[in-house]
Amino acid sequence: MVNADRKKIIQRYYAVRSKDYDKQKSRTWKSDKGFGTGVLSELLGAFASFDGKLLLEIGVGSGRNAKPLLEKVKLQLIGLDLTKEMVLTAKNKLLGHRKCVDLVVADAEHLPFKTTVFDGILCISTMHYFEHPEDTLKNASQVLKNEGTFFYGDLSPRESDDQEFFERLERTISKAHFRYHKPSEMEHLFDHNGFKVTKLKSISYRKSYESLIEDKADYFGIEPERIYRYIKQANPEAKNQYELTQTELTQFYTIIVAVKKESKLQNA
Repeated sequence: MVNADRKKIIQRYYAVRSKDYDKQKSRTWKSDKGFGTGVLSELLGAFASFDGKLLLEIGVGSGRNAKPLLEKVKLQLIGLDLTKEMVLTAKNKLLGHRKCVDLVVADAEHLPFKTTVFDGILCISTMHYFEHPEDTLKNASQVLKNEGTFFYGDLSPRESDDQEFFERLERTISKAHFRYHKPSEMEHLFDHNGFKVTKLKSISYRKSYESLIEDKADYFGIEPERIYRYIKQANPEAKNQYELTQTELTQFYTIIVAVKKESKLQNA
C-alpha cells in the first residue's frame, strides 16, 4: 500500500471514530486496569515549566491530551491533525481555552511551520502511522528550538517479541497503521535523528479482546472469529509475553522524553 492510500484510510477511519472516540478510549485510559493516569502524570511532568511557551501537538485528535495539559499549564498550543472531523471535535472540547489554542488540518510528515519556532512537541499514539518515522523526527527537530522537549507516547511490542506477535495482531485488526516500534527501536530513532533521550518508560495494562474488536476491527469489517483464531494459535512464548487469557491480554505503552541536541552547525 502506498503512503497516500494509507493516509486516506486513516482520514476515513478517524472521520467515523471522531463521533465516539473518547467514549471508547475511556475504557482503557480511565479504568482501574488502564494507564491514563500514568501517561497524564508523565505528560504534565514533562511540560510543567512550559508556562508562556509554545507547544506543537502532532496528532491532536479529539483534544483529550491537550485539555488536561492546558488546565494545568498556561502555554500556547498548536494542534495538528490529518482528519478535519477530529480537529472539529478538539475545537469543541477546547472552547474554554480558545485564546491559547490554534488547531489546523495538516500532514505531520510535511510540517507547515518555520524552523526553530516551538519550545516543545507532543506526539501521542501517532508515530505508528508514519511510514518513515525517522523523517518525522528530523522534521520535528527542524521546527523545535535547541534543547526543546519532545514527548512521545505509543503502543509498543514487548522488547523480546522477535516473532512479531503484537505487530501481526495489529495487522489482523487494523488497516490503518504502518508499524509499531519496540522501545529500543524508538530510542535508537531519537538518538540518531537530532535528539537525546532523557527518559524511557513502558506502562503495562490489560485490554479485553472485546475492546480490540470495538476499537478497531469493527471499523474495518474484520470478523471477531479471525482475531480469536489468531490469539488461540499463539505460541507459548507470545502467550507468556502478553499474558494471554481467553478474554484479554497485556499491552504496553512506551513513553519517551527527549531533548533536541544543539546543532553542530550553530556551534561551528
